Amino acid sequence: MRYHKGVLNPVGALHGVIFTPFSNIEQEECEDIANSFSSNLADLLEVPIFNFNTPAIEEMGYQGIQSGSLPVEPPYGPAEVNPTWGTTLVGHMKGFLMFNVNTIGTKEQAGKICKSLNNRTDIKARPVVLDDSGSVIISCEIVDPSTCTMYDVMEAVKEMAALQSVAVIGSHIVGSVTLSALMAAADAYIKRENVFLVKEQQKIRYVVDRLGLNSVSEFKADSKVVEYVLGVNRHGPLMTGSVHSFIESIGGMTSSPGGGSVAALVSTLAAALGQMTGWLTYGSKKGAGDVMRNILPSLHKTVDKLTPLVDADAMAFSNYLAAQRLPQQSAEDVERREDALEEAVLTIVHVPLKIMEVASECWDSLDKLVTSHNPSLKADLQVAVKCLETGIWCAYKTVVFNIGDVKSEEVRSELNTKAKVLLDKSEACATRLLATLDS
Repeated sequence: MRYHKGVLNPVGALHGVIFTPFSNIEQEECEDIANSFSSNLADLLEVPIFNFNTPAIEEMGYQGIQSGSLPVEPPYGPAEVNPTWGTTLVGHMKGFLMFNVNTIGTKEQAGKICKSLNNRTDIKARPVVLDDSGSVIISCEIVDPSTCTMYDVMEAVKEMAALQSVAVIGSHIVGSVTLSALMAAADAYIKRENVFLVKEQQKIRYVVDRLGLNSVSEFKADSKVVEYVLGVNRHGPLMTGSVHSFIESIGGMTSSPGGGSVAALVSTLAAALGQMTGWLTYGSKKGAGDVMRNILPSLHKTVDKLTPLVDADAMAFSNYLAAQRLPQQSAEDVERREDALEEAVLTIVHVPLKIMEVASECWDSLDKLVTSHNPSLKADLQVAVKCLETGIWCAYKTVVFNIGDVKSEEVRSELNTKAKVLLDKSEACATRLLATLDS
């Protein structure tokens, strides 16, 4: 750090680390992780570590810290600064996003924009002058992306920049971004500009363009979006393989994948056929546009929710087999095995039940398609209806077959009732829609 040069003035070799909840992690767990990380880092490097919101340290930056004494006592580590490192700010927040808007203007003009942005409680903005060319960054720490989106920041900056004749030339995200934060900005632009986009990749491409996220360097979603980096919601081996390999897996000499995975796939194909019918009706049948704009996003979400269940069912049964193989040498072993089996049995019942629940969401959309579809797609829509009924029936049979192994009679009864209600609805809807299409 003693040889660091640049317009930015970090507090140390590692300026800051923020822990935010993700997936099933709670805020309290993030706090524990942040405290543990701070303690370990301080002990390992013998450097002072401060809480992220310590303005006295952040405003001084490395230059101020290493040339004088620390204005406050660090929660972790020694009170003396190691000039080769400096210090580090560590914290935990509900959400956090570093979003910088690039402008061409003066530091004073950018300062006015930042002052206006800082009237909000969910953002901290400051101007950073890059060079002598007039490029100034509006550096924004969005401390709650659920209430302050990148759309909100960009449009506020544009509005205030226009009042001062300042040019806005794109933006960039420092570090990573959650998919939800990216989609929130995309949905805001979609609503404002009244465009019709459904697929995730389309929305990402659209919001990257609207925010100018390629202005500094190419925005690569695979390395910037948290869910993509971690592989969250990615498909398993059955859905990422070929159709041929899936058929080979089903026809192999193992019991998994089996009926549950087939039920999920057939239901997914039904929803996909519904999508196809909707897209080919959209724009080709007079007066059907508004109906299709309502149906297509719903069917798309259903496909996204059903697809992972193809692999989930196979995984659930594999876990059940693994539980069966647990040792039974002691009383503790037997108890542990019984608990594992009960949990596994509940999972192999809940997954096909989930298939039924998600697939049933398609009935309203298919109902609307039956009365609004392009007549040339009648056969495709009939296949969609029959596939959906079949997929739900297959999932029901999987539930019923495995439900007898659930120990609790109350739980068995509850699950059985849910499954029967969904089956009855499916049969009634399929009968009615097919009769309408045949008439």
